[in-house]
Amino acid sequence: MELSERIMELIQKGYHCSQIMMQLSLDLREKEEPFTIRALGALGGGMFVQRTCGTLTGGVCMLSSYFERADGEMEPVEYKQCAKELVEWFEMEQGSIECRDIVCFDSVEIMKVCPGLLERTFMKCLEILEEHGIDPT
Repeated sequence: MELSERIMELIQKGYHCSQIMMQLSLDLREKEEPFTIRALGALGGGMFVQRTCGTLTGGVCMLSSYFERADGEMEPVEYKQCAKELVEWFEMEQGSIECRDIVCFDSVEIMKVCPGLLERTFMKCLEILEEHGIDPT
């Protein structure tokens, strides 16, 4: 299935952008983690107050899922760099990281903007991982 088709399938099933970002990553890894997908639902619609875009927060969470750490350890430096790269790229691409600025929380605008934004952001996450020597599969 093409990436754009999978994104539309998940949208039609009612998933939020944050959930879609992680589900696409789980699909690549052939994993199922329904608890994680449910938890990421809280990031939908800019945390339901039109703040930080769920595609971005989902992407940062997706990147984090590739970095192991033991109990009590801080986030790996490599993860922080990956997250920083994604946030900077996203803001340059969109001009904002706020859901309200990107789609004005309008359902027509969401369907015009979000599928393509999800696809580009997912591909950027894969690129960032690969640039840091991480196989996303």
